[in-house]
Amino acid sequence: MRVLLVDHACCDPPTTRAHRYRAQLARQRIEALICGPAEASPGLPAGNLHRIDLRGMAAASPLLLHLLRDGTGQAFLQSTGDLPGQLLGVVRESARQTLAAAVDALDPDVIFVLHAGILADLAVETGAPVAVHVAHSDVARYRHAAPTQARELVAAALASAELVIAADDATAQELHQHWLDDTPPLPVWPLEDGAGDLIAAACRTALQRRQGR
Repeated sequence: MRVLLVDHACCDPPTTRAHRYRAQLARQRIEALICGPAEASPGLPAGNLHRIDLRGMAAASPLLLHLLRDGTGQAFLQSTGDLPGQLLGVVRESARQTLAAAVDALDPDVIFVLHAGILADLAVETGAPVAVHVAHSDVARYRHAAPTQARELVAAALASAELVIAADDATAQELHQHWLDDTPPLPVWPLEDGAGDLIAAACRTALQRRQGR
């Protein structure tokens, strides 16, 4: 099986979580590539990381500058969620091109997305089966906020993904009450350091659902 790991957090090698999960998947003979925001990484073997480069755009946006300095998935979600429409479109187009290149390079059986953000929507756009792992803060922040383009993109991604995983019971409840009314109970597990086996199982489930099994 071939899996594209898409993370909203910084994907700098070799110690960020996406690279740990890639190594764990490799032990199961699953070929994986990584796509996500990262700084230049000259020491990384070619092809392992498809880097979403936001540095050029950060000069025009304090929010993007905060994202790059922080490096967490939540910083990415907050920054992109608050961007004005035109700049959000520029960020999405840059990410779309990088994600398309990663898909062309790997031809993944499944895309596994860490966090429910704009990259999840772009993953769905590729046409590959998608599994999305959702943290509570990914979706709870939208509950009392005015409708935004970013929220619409997240809602579309969650509705279209083959599999949605909740990080905990509170997240599962939030998703059922405000995002995914008619779905069966969601799988619930946190993204811990040793989550590679759970990611592999989730990817197999997403692929089976796409195949109608």
